[in-house]
Amino acid sequence: MHNLRNIHKYILILAITVILAYLLPGCLWVSPVTTGPGNEVEEPPSESPEDEARRRQEERQRRNEELKQELGQFYVPLPPLDQPENPPVTVKALYLTGHTVGYRDRYAANLKLIEDTELNAVVIDVKDDHGKMSYRSDIEIVNQINAYYQPVPISDIREVLAELKSKNIYPIARIVVFKDPYLANAKPEWAIQANQGGVWTEKGVAWINPFQEEVWDYNIAIAKEAALLGFREIQFDYIRFPENARRVDQEAYYPGQNGRIKDDAVKGFLQRARQQLADYNVYFACDVFGVIATSWGDTDQIGQIWETFAPEIDYQCPMVYPSHYGPGYFGYPVPDAEPAGTITHALTDALKRNAPLKQPAVIRPWLQSFTATWIRGYIPYGAYEVRQQIDAALALGIEEYMIWDPSNVYPPGAFLTEEEAGRRAKEISENREAQGRDHLNRTAEQAVNCYLQAVKQKDWREAYSLQGSSKQLSGDQYREWLTGSTGNLNRWQIKSLENSGEGWLLNLEILISSGGEELQLPDEKWSVIKENNLWRVKPSSRFVKYISGEQNGQQEVSPGKGNKE
Repeated sequence: MHNLRNIHKYILILAITVILAYLLPGCLWVSPVTTGPGNEVEEPPSESPEDEARRRQEERQRRNEELKQELGQFYVPLPPLDQPENPPVTVKALYLTGHTVGYRDRYAANLKLIEDTELNAVVIDVKDDHGKMSYRSDIEIVNQINAYYQPVPISDIREVLAELKSKNIYPIARIVVFKDPYLANAKPEWAIQANQGGVWTEKGVAWINPFQEEVWDYNIAIAKEAALLGFREIQFDYIRFPENARRVDQEAYYPGQNGRIKDDAVKGFLQRARQQLADYNVYFACDVFGVIATSWGDTDQIGQIWETFAPEIDYQCPMVYPSHYGPGYFGYPVPDAEPAGTITHALTDALKRNAPLKQPAVIRPWLQSFTATWIRGYIPYGAYEVRQQIDAALALGIEEYMIWDPSNVYPPGAFLTEEEAGRRAKEISENREAQGRDHLNRTAEQAVNCYLQAVKQKDWREAYSLQGSSKQLSGDQYREWLTGSTGNLNRWQIKSLENSGEGWLLNLEILISSGGEELQLPDEKWSVIKENNLWRVKPSSRFVKYISGEQNGQQEVSPGKGNKE
């Protein structure tokens, strides 16, 4: 009886469910989502160009208000939504101080030199190494500390930039960063501190503390404003700690260092600058000592390492002035007396440092146009010496350069016409390509021989610049691998070399000794490709394994393998 009642109950529930399923669709009203013939889905109303522009402008205004709160005294407005194009330029520039720009006759003479020759750009001091601005700023902190010459050298920077634009001259804003005695005196808490108390100074000149993030924001604000005014490139100088680091570090300390190395301060500043300048449609460049391309790591303990700068900026500007290299450098008793040779050696090292890097900065050197009378054995620098440096760089495929003379008086005879310079650069480039040479004037076969010789001699720096890999080790890791490898390369023979279209394929016979036995590799297949303008070798994984000593279980770390066999 109980089961029968349950059965009746289930039948009743089922009947009610069927009736509701039939009746409800006709009773419910659903808002239509289709319209028109064919019942197409109705598109939401499109935004008119005027509405879109208004919305974007409102968003920009809101973001500017947020930045005012975030940045405070370092605030600079965002650029207009629609900015002019800023195509890259093969820069050939003169350095000009703010005072030269403000001195009309001298400035006009330099502009005429640029218009009459291959030159096409100017590097103008925005904030110089005294820490003073060349023109009036709208930035709160700059005005608060009154960081100006009296009077300012450039009375109307907008007029200056408008004239440069009309003459198709590319303007670069030079901003000196950590050598800023004016800011150090105005904000002593931001300066490098002396162990004995107070602000540390070098011959009476104070430096700003590179670990102080307010200093980063101060200089980035000046860069943003320069971009808004119309400078197409920001060039930071003195991105480093003071020289003579061993003595300085005994005399001074850096608040906020907190156990970090100096390179960390430089890297932090570069990364913040790159991030905050991204909206301003400008190129980002940094000046560095030329010797950092030749020495490894931060040898001088000033916070400058080539590999720190290269991935963060668009242009790396090594100051390869021959006068900056001491006696014996590159094998010259007086490098200053060898302008062409010194530039060739210095920029060769720079090209090799760029070779293993992924998308490194373009190398644009500073060249010397002044006479270094303080050097024993110096030579006078005139048109011939300046031209020697330009041609030495050009022979290495480096067409860009900047010329430095602190007095801003430059020899017209150093420069070709724009047409002559273009023909010369094209001829050199076409000859190089026709001969299958890279920017170091090496063929693929020569690069392979150089690489193998470097491996044989355990010359890790040369081998590192020449060994290509899909998984590249850092320089320090590569040094550890090659110097610690137990395999020894005895001899080799290149049996064939074939153009693959993208590079070269080669077949080699190699003899290696390891663990007291000789290992013959009779049919090695390698490739050679161009990376960052240099031929680089991709050896087989077997070769790398045998050089490592891995076949004897003696070495576990090896560089990223090249061709597999």
